[in-house]
Amino acid sequence: MVMKSLLLFCCTTALLYSPTVVHSMSEEHRLEQRQKHGYNQWPPTVVPNTPGWNRIMNRRFEQISRIRNRDEKWNAWVAIMTSALIATNYTENGWGLTRAPDHITRRLQLRLNRTLLEEGIIDPSGKYTYKEHYIPVIGGEEHTRPLMITNAHDNREILNEMTPFFEWWSGIDLKPSIAYGIRAYRNDSNLLMHIDKPTSHVISGIYHVGRSEDAEPWPIVIEDFHGNTNQVYLTPGDILFYESSKCNHGRPQTFYGGYYASLFMHYAPASPDFDGKALLHERDLAVPPHWHVEFPPQEGLDEFEMVGTSFKEPKCKNLLCSLDETSEQ
Repeated sequence: MVMKSLLLFCCTTALLYSPTVVHSMSEEHRLEQRQKHGYNQWPPTVVPNTPGWNRIMNRRFEQISRIRNRDEKWNAWVAIMTSALIATNYTENGWGLTRAPDHITRRLQLRLNRTLLEEGIIDPSGKYTYKEHYIPVIGGEEHTRPLMITNAHDNREILNEMTPFFEWWSGIDLKPSIAYGIRAYRNDSNLLMHIDKPTSHVISGIYHVGRSEDAEPWPIVIEDFHGNTNQVYLTPGDILFYESSKCNHGRPQTFYGGYYASLFMHYAPASPDFDGKALLHERDLAVPPHWHVEFPPQEGLDEFEMVGTSFKEPKCKNLLCSLDETSEQ
């Protein structure tokens, strides 16, 4: 299997200053606190400090520096600083695979099959089935919005039962945060690349429940700590472990088929030293002083566009340029 890394671009520094207000802090106060917290180096030492992770992060620093919209630019910086620096990595690669217990898979498939027809149509009698509200990270028209086949009690039981699996993979004690779904994506939709909440979605899993007979292969795409962009094809009963607030992930290719259904499971470290609120504060401080400066275009650097808290590279096939040279598993 050949792993190919993203292109390397150098990161430059600009020292201009603008007295804007960021969240509850003035920019002047943020910069004072930034220095006190030791964020004096640019580019920063990324975590983990591997050649591949540096390649990905330095390229993104350069791309984000060229975003024109100020709000989008700030959103991009806080996301990249979470991924590059603030969120801890707990595993070597950032993702892994396992098989779920058969009895849980059958339980979830029974829920799915009771409420969702093969064509992806809501069964009117499904008490807990509804069309998911609009969120920018999921692309597609209104009629392609995902269907949610929910059962909060059942999801919580599964989340608790599966905790030892996630602790084994991550190597740390965990506390369950939330499991949501089953989410059934529908024809002509996609999921843009993004990271999840660093306060609660730290160690996560995508539990693939089932898909329609006409569903074409639809990989989960995830960037790992060695600079690889991986395409992972799941079969029903597979669980993809991943560090979801650290590794950008998504399904940027368009899905074709009736439905593709999964349960999403999230955990946070159980250690009393884990402080989600402090992480958000550190994330804001880590944003560089030149965050608002618009750098000139750079030849060979792909355009980068924020969509809410997700991103796309709009001029590249499948909205992610590294998919041209990627690893399939």
